[in-house]
Amino acid sequence: MRVLVVASEAYPLVKTGGLADVAGALPAALEKRGLEVRVLLPAYPGVADAAVDHGRPISLTGPGGGPLGPAPAHLVPARMPDSGVPVWLLDCPALFDRPGGPYGDLLGYDHADNYLRFALLSRVAALVATGQAVPGWQADVVHASDWQT
Repeated sequence: MRVLVVASEAYPLVKTGGLADVAGALPAALEKRGLEVRVLLPAYPGVADAAVDHGRPISLTGPGGGPLGPAPAHLVPARMPDSGVPVWLLDCPALFDRPGGPYGDLLGYDHADNYLRFALLSRVAALVATGQAVPGWQADVVHASDWQT
């Protein structure tokens, strides 16, 4: 069975609270039970550097071949550094490469475009889950965590 775990944070790549603990531990536990698991996360600053075994980026395009979302986006295949669980990093610098935390700026204010940022994450999750983003991979189950997904 193939499981896609979608979250805005997962330990040890990015953590602000308990969500990261669950999104980091659950995939490894599911793999130990024999399931094929993939994690989908935004590629915030430092996340790609913390992940290991990077693969060739997969371009994400919308209907008619145009870019998906407000700017070019890619999925970067990698692995979690602690468990080796495969992870796809949603690389869209216009939305995710900025100072501050996953949800807010350096002063602690929410990013004004969080609705766009996490709408893109959710849209990409739907494409991955239905086999439209990664050739040869489709989810049987999607585990989506918190309001961002």
